Amino acid sequence: MASKSVRQQVPSIAVSVVVHAVILLALRWIILETNAAQEAFTIDTVVADEDRHLEEFNQELDLQEEIATTMNITGGSVSNAVGGSNAPLARQVKLEQQEIVRDPEVQVNVGAETLPGLDVLGDDLGEAEVTGEVGAIVEGYGAALGRLTQELIRLMRSEKLLVAWIFDESESMRDDQQDLKKRLYRVYEELKIVERDPNAAGGSTRKLDEVLLSSINSFGRVVRAQTQKPTADLGELMKAIDQIPVDPTGDENTCAAISAVIRQYQGQARHEKRKLVVIVVSDESGDDGHLVEQVIQDAKTAKAPIYILGREAVFGSLYAHVRWKQPETGYIFYLPIRRGPETPFAEQLQFDGYRRRLDSQMSGFGPYEQVRIARDTGGIFFQLPHEEQDLNDFDNRKNEMLNLREYLPSLDSRREYAEARDRSDFRKAIWDVIVLLNPYQPNSDWLNLPDPETTRETFTVLPAQFMPRIKERLDQMLRIDAALASAQKHLERVRPLREREPSLRWRANYDLIQAQLYWYRLRLFEYALGLDQFVKAGLAESLVKNPMHNRWYVREAPSDWVYPDEAQQKLFKISPDDLKVMHKTAQEQFAHVQELHPGSPWFRRAEFELGRKFGVTFGTYYQPPPKPGPSPPRPKPTPPPKL
Repeated sequence: MASKSVRQQVPSIAVSVVVHAVILLALRWIILETNAAQEAFTIDTVVADEDRHLEEFNQELDLQEEIATTMNITGGSVSNAVGGSNAPLARQVKLEQQEIVRDPEVQVNVGAETLPGLDVLGDDLGEAEVTGEVGAIVEGYGAALGRLTQELIRLMRSEKLLVAWIFDESESMRDDQQDLKKRLYRVYEELKIVERDPNAAGGSTRKLDEVLLSSINSFGRVVRAQTQKPTADLGELMKAIDQIPVDPTGDENTCAAISAVIRQYQGQARHEKRKLVVIVVSDESGDDGHLVEQVIQDAKTAKAPIYILGREAVFGSLYAHVRWKQPETGYIFYLPIRRGPETPFAEQLQFDGYRRRLDSQMSGFGPYEQVRIARDTGGIFFQLPHEEQDLNDFDNRKNEMLNLREYLPSLDSRREYAEARDRSDFRKAIWDVIVLLNPYQPNSDWLNLPDPETTRETFTVLPAQFMPRIKERLDQMLRIDAALASAQKHLERVRPLREREPSLRWRANYDLIQAQLYWYRLRLFEYALGLDQFVKAGLAESLVKNPMHNRWYVREAPSDWVYPDEAQQKLFKISPDDLKVMHKTAQEQFAHVQELHPGSPWFRRAEFELGRKFGVTFGTYYQPPPKPGPSPPRPKPTPPPKL
């Protein structure tokens, strides 16, 4: 019975097999047709490990200066977040490539199945396919040029190159140029190692000038070609670096220089079927940042990636300041260097309570224009270490880059950035306050108290001569305080919007500026009260002790608390209790900033402000009268250098 049942089922089984075979064959052709019209998808597995150290994200680049004799080309990336990105922020994780993992965190990334793996992605995708890096933190020119060598080799594998170097002509770059020249020699010597043509029979070699031509250019107010034409002669290139002049104007038109160099060489590059590569070396962000969009468009038209070796941007400020002492007079000057901000427009106060900011506190990011140019043209911004000397109030502590992931600055165009900022009542209020207290705008001299480049303000002891100036100074302080009070009210109005603000960066901006406004009002009141009281009583007491003294001075310096008397309470509309409340509130708000934003530039700015304290000191002295008769001619003092 069993065998009979099996025999009865054989025909149906045979039919089923034939039908399934036909269906599978048909499905095979359907798969082929679908694959031709639609890309497949891949799934990347990412293992999240909370116990990660910063060293796993910051890699130190090659620092040696000896010329290599072999070349090992590898992929991968050494960059870190020193600029902004439009991409959504993600938790920092380390990529693992292994066959077996435990408890993986799976993230689905939709992409073409034909994309190369992580091991070759850095090698084979050039600037035409991927966005450039917003920043690579390097430990000097040696490390930066080591990475640049890899970039040039990657490009040379598929195209001949014309590399246009552009050097900043400022005085502050003289030592850097010599250091760079020494290391640049090594780069070009190493590039000779990879002259061998892998596509030629027997691996024949090509002359370097067939593969790579270079030009040396420099810029200040205008751009100058230091080589007559692009060359492969290493000696000529080194000589051209030596002849780079110092531009006496102090102007640095970086964007105009880049555009001019692109226009100068793109015709030759196109004619000789070479790829144009631009490399900029400068310690300033430049004075013509309004041309950044034109530079990006010019570079994209020429398909020229731009690599920039630059410095870190000053936190929320346009300038760093070099403290320079005039040899003949001893006068102190604070010379500005354009080094920021890290955002399309400044997001911090440019006013420090008495005058325009003179500090040089670092932001953790590169200058906006330079980072954006590198990113949007497929290049790299190399953030060089702090080698500056004599920067005023210089804080060169490294920022914890992983902490700054949540504070990435925007790299949108200025127009897009301003439109987005102004659509937010919260952000617009912060911007309004920055504009209100902007000491760089026309007719804003009243915000500088006193002249920023004067260490002290001096007066004669004759009331008829100094009282008008004292009244003018006190009126100025009252005007500044009115502006600070107005700014406080403006920010207080949008306080309910703070918790709804999605950007941690903008919340940090708000927190810090609120604390600064309280602190600045307190410091201003102490200055005004101390000045007024010294004129009324302190000056007389000092002259009793030193009757021969004929001049007196006021200088910003920490001092004991000064409380208003009855007349001052009416004049300044402030009571001793008001000062105490203001002091306590400011300290609490700075502590709040440090608690919410640890390890960030906002934390360090709060720390800096608290360290400034408040108050003024006074003194009297004797100044002898001029000798009778004509004064002998005095040589003109050395003019302040233009950096």
